[in-house]
Amino acid sequence: MTSDGSRAVSPTRHAVLRDRSTWITYVQVGLFGYFLYSFGPSIALLRDESGTSRAIASLHGTAMAIGSVLVGLVAPYVVRSIGRGRMMRTGSVLVAVGLAAYVAGGGVLAVTLLGILVASVGGTLVIVGANAFMPDHQDRGPATPQAMSEMHAFGAVMGLLGPLAVGLAVGIAWGWRPAVAVGGIAFLVLEVVRGRRVHDFDGRLGEEGAEHPPNAPFSRTFWIALVVFTCSAGLEFSLTFWGSDLVRERAGLGEAAAAAAIATIVGGLAIGRVVGSQVVARFDSETVLSNSFALSVVGFAIAWVSTVPAVMLGALLVTGLGMGLQSPLGIERAVRAAGPQVDRAAGLTSVAAGAASGVAPFALGALADAVGVHTAFLIVPVLGVAGAVLVRLARVDFDDATV
Repeated sequence: MTSDGSRAVSPTRHAVLRDRSTWITYVQVGLFGYFLYSFGPSIALLRDESGTSRAIASLHGTAMAIGSVLVGLVAPYVVRSIGRGRMMRTGSVLVAVGLAAYVAGGGVLAVTLLGILVASVGGTLVIVGANAFMPDHQDRGPATPQAMSEMHAFGAVMGLLGPLAVGLAVGIAWGWRPAVAVGGIAFLVLEVVRGRRVHDFDGRLGEEGAEHPPNAPFSRTFWIALVVFTCSAGLEFSLTFWGSDLVRERAGLGEAAAAAAIATIVGGLAIGRVVGSQVVARFDSETVLSNSFALSVVGFAIAWVSTVPAVMLGALLVTGLGMGLQSPLGIERAVRAAGPQVDRAAGLTSVAAGAASGVAPFALGALADAVGVHTAFLIVPVLGVAGAVLVRLARVDFDDATV
């Protein structure tokens, strides 16, 4: 502690700080994961109910993308106005409201699109706040990659419950809606637990009041790091949005089984992030990231050529294992490359995620309508190879960060 009572900055922190604020942030990101991964398989089921094309159904992904991009651009200004903690609380409320509209929309396209747009705005406020808060909370030191991996591991572990819940609800004839709605309720419960201590999440902004310098130019390294993250996001959204269609077509599984099969991808993500948080504590995070892209490409190649359900699911599990560390390390290295502009950088990662979530699944869905699901999924290895190459071309070392 400093003489004025604020938390002293220690840029050489090596151990992850796990206090109450850390755990609440972990759980909030976990709920975001549940929302995201239950939403993915629900799109295919909503499409079946309404009889629309994949391209039209993919507009829900586009609505999510629009929300993510808009919030990513304005988030730094929101933080300056109300603080990170209040921004994250507002996000929780908006997710709950948006999901209520999505599940109660009766399949009316305008209503379900609006609901997902609102939920996306809320979810992006949450994730931008968390992605800026956690590096700040860890003093942007060597413990940051592990903390980010742990945080996103919560997202994957709790996200694993999403497709399982959707598959279970469909299997017992409840439909997919209750499984999606429970995520919004959980966000509201978390805010009750958080209580009035929202300022605990403001980090250095709350302590120093100067976390947002003028919009200075970012380095070339930052922009390349942002493209790497965009590749990982496009890969992940493509598989979670339309992976169930690939499994249905190639392995001949029914709707409930195919929706639940997405749990193999999310399960791989969860395992990759839980195990990976320890891996990056011991090995160079740049090498780990490039190798994770390679593992995803190999796993998906096996799934793509197979029609045997067990082989496909096993290969998708391996794909998820590789994907596990791509987003957390991609976000962390982009934020680290941004120096002191952590909230602005975190906002831009959400812009990138929004662009990826809108463009990649929509392009895949449109291609699938034109040339078939199987051929359209070749977009996945293209993104994986591009990410691996760019990591190798432009390292982000801790010495590159300005603290």
